[in-house]
Amino acid sequence: MTNSPASTPDPVRRRRRLAWALQGVGLLVAVVGLAGFWMTRDVARAELTLSQRELLGVAAEDFTASFVVAGREPFYADCEGCATPIYGTGGAIVGWRYTGPRGPDGANTDTILFVQVVNDDVTIIALPRDLWMEGWNGRANSIFIRRGADGLRRAAEDVLGVPVDYHVVINLDIFERLVDAFGGVEVNVPHVMRYTDRAAGLFIDLSPGVQVLDGENAAGFVRYRQTARGDFDRLDRVKLLAHAMLARVRELHVGTITRLPALIDTFFDDVDTNASPALVRELLPRIPRLRIQAATLPVIEQEDDTRLLVDRIAVDRFLAETFGGTARVMAEAPDVTLQVVNRSGREGLEERYAERLVAMGVPVETLVLSSAPFDPTPTRLVATAPHWLDADFYADLLDVGKQQIDRLPAAHGRAVGLQLVLGDDAPEPGAGAAPVRLVAQSTLPPGGNP
Repeated sequence: MTNSPASTPDPVRRRRRLAWALQGVGLLVAVVGLAGFWMTRDVARAELTLSQRELLGVAAEDFTASFVVAGREPFYADCEGCATPIYGTGGAIVGWRYTGPRGPDGANTDTILFVQVVNDDVTIIALPRDLWMEGWNGRANSIFIRRGADGLRRAAEDVLGVPVDYHVVINLDIFERLVDAFGGVEVNVPHVMRYTDRAAGLFIDLSPGVQVLDGENAAGFVRYRQTARGDFDRLDRVKLLAHAMLARVRELHVGTITRLPALIDTFFDDVDTNASPALVRELLPRIPRLRIQAATLPVIEQEDDTRLLVDRIAVDRFLAETFGGTARVMAEAPDVTLQVVNRSGREGLEERYAERLVAMGVPVETLVLSSAPFDPTPTRLVATAPHWLDADFYADLLDVGKQQIDRLPAAHGRAVGLQLVLGDDAPEPGAGAAPVRLVAQSTLPPGGNP
């Protein structure tokens, strides 16, 4: 039987078809490869140290991701004559037009959450807006406008003592749109919530009871502060709403997947974040299995100051208890006399640091205060060899370096094992508590130690 030309291609045609096939396969591989790169591109998540893993109860093989999530609102001044009424067709006031001074859009971040995902467990820790961020010279809700989203992420790391991988900062209207996209969320409103803020255009009118809130009412639910505990009660409602939203996402899991492209487009177009769609895709399969717990960071309240202080020892214990881990060894202040020496040139700085240390759990009887002439040398801890490891407690607490010295002179007849030398670079501590009674104070001569 003789083969026809149509059934048996000549060698030239065969090679040409093979070349086209190879080019097609190569193009497909290139496209898939580029798409894979784009869809999996993400920031490198931090490697937890052994002590951090023990603190958070995380094994080496566990999936982890951590976020600081903040909601921002415009700043409005509450001043007389700063708003004019808007009248409806019936002559009634239906709204207000703000005409007073403004801050940058989204200046306030009054809702700040640390979110840690470990496998299928989600832990949310609310950071109060008035939390004083040691070393950042400001309250938590002011960090974003002064230092940006990444600054807020790093400030949260400093407070918690663990890495934070991602920042997510959203406007209030985006939050409302997300709630509406899920068809609302069901919550139990605990009591009547009625409040009008003409400056911020905020009108809250919620009755008690179980109900489905749309985006606007959900925003009002978490913004309401007219209770005895103010911001703390508000944070409790934020945590309640987080549970409700997760329940809604589980309920709509199949529908959520079908809406995912539009939701991702909306989210990443309008949200300030360093996370990528790849992370969303990594988390999505876990949604039906997610378990959520929520708490508020423990803080020190003050009688005469609205700033809230951090007790790092209490925070460490709190994290260990919350995550089922083990608190780090720094749990107790070392039993050694610490001399706080003020060489900053700022009068009374040593007293303010002592107040801050006492507020953070350092026994007042271990402190001795001194002032000395100005020295441009940076702030540091000075330790004798027997107390070199003790210095780590204060170095971690205050984020300062340390140096060893052969000996330290006694102060008021007491042996001194550690010195905290406050230089010109020493930040103002966040303490505003009433002065504490300190054991001893002295003035060092220009040539005196340290």
